[in-house]
Amino acid sequence: MPLDQTVLDRSDFRDDLVEMRPEIAEFRDTRSPAAMIALSRASAIARARLADLRKFRRTWGGAVEDAPGTEAKPAIKPIDRAAIYPQSHILHFSVLATLVLFEGLANAYFFSKGSDLGLLGGWLQAITVSFTNVIAAFFLVGFIGLRHMSNRHKPILAGLAAVGVGLTVVALLMLNLTASHFRDLLEFNAATLALGGAETTGTVLTPVTEARTNPFGIETLEALLLFVLGSTFAVIAAFKGRTFDDAIPGYGGVTRRLESASRDLEKALETGWKDAKKLSQGELEDLVEAKNLLDEICNDLAGPGDQR
Repeated sequence: MPLDQTVLDRSDFRDDLVEMRPEIAEFRDTRSPAAMIALSRASAIARARLADLRKFRRTWGGAVEDAPGTEAKPAIKPIDRAAIYPQSHILHFSVLATLVLFEGLANAYFFSKGSDLGLLGGWLQAITVSFTNVIAAFFLVGFIGLRHMSNRHKPILAGLAAVGVGLTVVALLMLNLTASHFRDLLEFNAATLALGGAETTGTVLTPVTEARTNPFGIETLEALLLFVLGSTFAVIAAFKGRTFDDAIPGYGGVTRRLESASRDLEKALETGWKDAKKLSQGELEDLVEAKNLLDEICNDLAGPGDQR
């Protein structure tokens, strides 16, 4: 047939349009594509985050082998509580800053006698000791040590954490004892110089030796108060480190990721429901499915109980 006699009719393509694959043909009925794309993406991410949370509970954060899909009762009971962590860490950092500042101010007087700079020199020494005492207790004892000891299904890591906590507690005890002995030596040095003597002034340079040979030989009230104050603040800092996140390392993080995904899903649902009257049947079914997923996530975040 000559080219000039070739005529194409729309009816030649109708059968092809009707025979489209279902996953392609469904887009022809989409009336709100932007909202549905956002909803589909949010649903996929939320579903994946929910699966991550449930897997973490089953395996205790990878401590035991995962066996999804098996109907037999697991050998180890999964985590049966919701994650416990503060919504904001501002309070924790505020407490740490207050501990360091208050301990430094309280100890400035204790260290001022032996410093050529007076109260300023005492403040610099005190703030250094206080910062080391509080930060080490917060991170090494509370945030790292005590939290890793909470996962009983990781015995090796829990054992190493227990050893680390013990060593850090001993080190902090020696730090506070050394600071107390240093305060004693400053007092004795000042009294010796006032009486015109000089035979004991050199010992003020060896508080660590004094603390090691006679650890609890504290002789002045100021030194005792210094030791009690430093030990108390170390305990408070360790407690704040322990409660900085959930006791099981990683549990708070995987829960927060699911919460973030659920908020995105909720926003996508709100956008879809605004145009619900204009949506097709398939789009409405997607909305209902996403709403059921959001309800399921909310139930899981509230606590799995015995259902998982």
